[in-house]
Formats: sequence, structure tokens, C-alpha cells
Amino acid sequence: MRLKLTLRQQRPVERIPLNHSHHLASVIYSTLSKSSSEFATVLHDKGYAPEGSRQKFKYFTFSSLQIPIRTIDSGEIVSRSRQITFYLSSPKEEFLQHLILGLFAEGSLRIHNAVFSKECIEKLPEPEWSENMTFSMLSPLAVSVYRDPSAGMNTKEYLRYDDSRLSDMLLHNLQAKYRGLFGCEPPENGIPFSVRFEEEYLKGVREKGRSVEKLITIKDYSGKETRVKAIQCPFTVTGDPELIKVGYECGFGENNPMGFGMVKVS
Repeated sequence: MRLKLTLRQQRPVERIPLNHSHHLASVIYSTLSKSSSEFATVLHDKGYAPEGSRQKFKYFTFSSLQIPIRTIDSGEIVSRSRQITFYLSSPKEEFLQHLILGLFAEGSLRIHNAVFSKECIEKLPEPEWSENMTFSMLSPLAVSVYRDPSAGMNTKEYLRYDDSRLSDMLLHNLQAKYRGLFGCEPPENGIPFSVRFEEEYLKGVREKGRSVEKLITIKDYSGKETRVKAIQCPFTVTGDPELIKVGYECGFGENNPMGFGMVKVS
């Protein structure tokens, strides 16, 4: 299920950090705790994990803030919008129930130092699923592999949009999420999985001397900073519709509960 949250800006001008995903993540956990502090704590600390599995997913994602009237100044978004929106998505009903209850219990929402009131919560219709779907991004996509530890490089390597390993890594990630959600192996119907980024968009970005890749700084609750290289570019995915649906609801790639990998149908 997917929700659209519309907020009303309380002051004529608000300043929000350009990299605001970890601020939104804090708002989400704070809102969940208004409904159930136990649920919020367990989700934050443990997530969902099958018995004996080392992989723990939280099965939600959210978009970047959609701010219609904005400028950028000193690493901050300067908003003069009366309304701003963002989207949240999860296949977990209990997550969405706690979120909605928490939103009704919560007064104003504070994103960093900016203050907003809640204006509207909408449930969005589900798209029609097919074996070939084109998406644009509501938040950047992050995909990584670990470098070879035998070479003394046991660190993450974030993949570029043109890396030949990217489709396989996205597929493995979706399969792991599917197993965790449904407790069984994902479907195999013979459809080769692939992700193809939109050539016209890439060409337009290159002509402007820009890149579809961006370096985003996120923080955990201890204040530790992590730099994530992510991709912002429409793409077409081919594969089993059930796996594509998992990516749509949970987010494609990694760091989904920190606001990465959320898409909409183009």
C-alpha cells in the first residue's frame, strides 16, 4: 500500500537540509512510537527477519520531499510553498496502521527545524502489474557490493548506473525481500530480469554537464555519518510482476528505510 501525505507549512519560509532523508526517517519512527513505542523500537532495532536469517528488512520506503516553490542556499532547501508532500510505501499492514494512528495522534510535524501541520493522508491506487514497467524515481537508488576482503578492501562499492552487475544485484535483493515477506522462494517463470536506464534522460543530463549519480550523506541515531552514492534516473525493469511489485512497495535496492529506492510508474 502507498500513502501520500500532504503537509501545510506553518511559516512563510522554512529551511530544510538538502540531504533530509534521515530527518524524515526520524519523523517516521517518532510517528510510529505515538501508536506503539514497542513496535517502533523493534522495527528500528531488528526489522523483520526470517528465523535464522542474517538479512533484516524493514519493508518500507519513502520519497524525498516534494516542494513546489523552492530555492537552494548553503546546502539547504528554502521552501516558500504553502503545501509540501511526500510518499510512504509498505506491504506490511501493521506498519501502515501504526503510522496512520501515530499521524492522527501527533500534533505538528518537525522536519529538522521546519514545522508543518498535517493536511491530508491519501491511500493511492495500486498500479497494474506487468512483466515490463517503466518507473521514475521519487528517491535515489543505491546498489552496492562488498569489495574483496582478501585484498584488504572489505568495504562497500556503490555501483554506477552502467555497471554490468547492477541488474543481478537488484534481482538478488528483490528475491531476498520476497523470501522474507512470504516465507517461500520467489516465482520462476522464465522471464529474464533486467534494468535499463532511460537513454534520453541520460543524454539530457550529460548535455547539461551533470550526472545521474549523487553522493548523499545520511546519519544514524548516534550521529555517525555515512556517504551513499546513489542514482537518480528513470528506468525500465523487466521481470516477474510479483518481484516488480515487491520493489514498488518496499523500494528497489538498499537503504530503503532511509529514503532510497522509491519509484512511481512513469
